[in-house]
Amino acid sequence: MGTITLKNYDKDRLDEIRGKKPDNFGDLFYRREIAESFQDKGISRFKEIKDMNHISFGHFILLEKILALEIELDDKIKMIAPVILRPLDEVKLDNDNKEKEDKHKELVFDESIGSVYGAFNRFLELRQQYLHKTYNGVIYDTVHDDEEKEEEEEKTDVGTTQSAREFHAKKFFWNSMISLVAGGDIFKFNDTLELMMYQVMPYLAEKRSLEIIETLEYKQRNI
Repeated sequence: MGTITLKNYDKDRLDEIRGKKPDNFGDLFYRREIAESFQDKGISRFKEIKDMNHISFGHFILLEKILALEIELDDKIKMIAPVILRPLDEVKLDNDNKEKEDKHKELVFDESIGSVYGAFNRFLELRQQYLHKTYNGVIYDTVHDDEEKEEEEEKTDVGTTQSAREFHAKKFFWNSMISLVAGGDIFKFNDTLELMMYQVMPYLAEKRSLEIIETLEYKQRNI
């Protein structure tokens, strides 16, 4: 079978091999290869996201959109792996060249599955710290330590009892966020997506803080 990667991963086939009593040395060898494939040996051939501040706003939004998709986890990892693992010489996300990007995906899909899963889990931990600790309440609702941490896509799901305004807010969530950072100027949207997160998040945090203050002042005036 060889090294297990995103390209050749077959859960049913692996379950069959694991559940079958080994008949010969070949079976034992395959089992050893499988076990080694699922070990996280780290990432060396790609640039792994280690700091959310040093990706672009557009890169961040792309990641969030993938995470919000209602698809199987394995399919989600296949989509997000080439986005969290980038070419070593890439300074900022550049996936406009389809041919170049397809080659990049092929390389990522040839990486051992354990290392890819490890990178995915590290990214989720990094994201959790960034969005719900460092900038808690800036992008999504504030999460308290004693609350169950729900997935963002569940928070914004549209139910039958939600209002048209709530539906609008969910559907155009990222467009509204881009517009906020761009000062409502549609001609600056592309430039806004190129901004780094260390520029965007403090700006949004200040906006959020001012919004909270104005809400409290409004309530005090109307007591």
